[in-house]
Amino acid sequence: MRNGKRRSYTGKHPVDESLWKWVKGSHPILARLNPEELESLKELAVRFIRKKTFENPEGMTLGEEMKYSIAVQACLPVLYLGLEWYDNWHTVVVVPKSFRQQHQVRDAAGVVHEWSERDVGESWDKGPVVLSLEDVEDSGWCDGDNVVIHEAAHRLDLTDGEMNGRPELPRDLPAKRWFDVMSSAFADFSRRVEKGKRIRIDEYAAENDAEFFAVLTEYFFETPGVLLTSYPEVYELFSIFYRQDPAGTGNR
Repeated sequence: MRNGKRRSYTGKHPVDESLWKWVKGSHPILARLNPEELESLKELAVRFIRKKTFENPEGMTLGEEMKYSIAVQACLPVLYLGLEWYDNWHTVVVVPKSFRQQHQVRDAAGVVHEWSERDVGESWDKGPVVLSLEDVEDSGWCDGDNVVIHEAAHRLDLTDGEMNGRPELPRDLPAKRWFDVMSSAFADFSRRVEKGKRIRIDEYAAENDAEFFAVLTEYFFETPGVLLTSYPEVYELFSIFYRQDPAGTGNR
């Protein structure tokens, strides 16, 4: 039924073969997928583009290549979960370059801390996902850096009602196991960052639980060997949750 439905949908909304060839060639992270998985990803990408609104407020032209680049990378994490996991995601806003944001946090003592930093993407709880075109083009090259997957992970994180580093979990993945493994890994990673130890994962993952989940999801799909070596229990959790095994360990 699943394959029949896929053929029916892509038949109604065919993807230009030269465009799809460009998509596959420009995103090395797709190289591990078998032909059936690539067809499923194509279907998801077509549906993603048709269901989501793409906005470019600065007036630049957003071509089909860029839409598919965003769509296939966003859909890779939900390849075995389904597009309904993005029902909380309606709009993609694409800006030319990274953008400067003002941040404000009140600490436990009630002191408000304000700072400005440059962001490449942003996901709002009830709003759009904002992506830097420049950084989308730098994603998908198997180097651990993927702004699309990072922001997509935040949307998945929200499926349990809040952005806390834990998406809605399947029955075969107990919440306690997720909490124990992720909390232990986050504490270890934070200690390593604080002590200035050499690590292979972006230090931004130490910001909070939500960023830890998003950054490690980037590594799971971009450089799975790094995550597997650094935090094998996290890799196993992700393999169960995403129903994928990009490192080829047989854990899926």
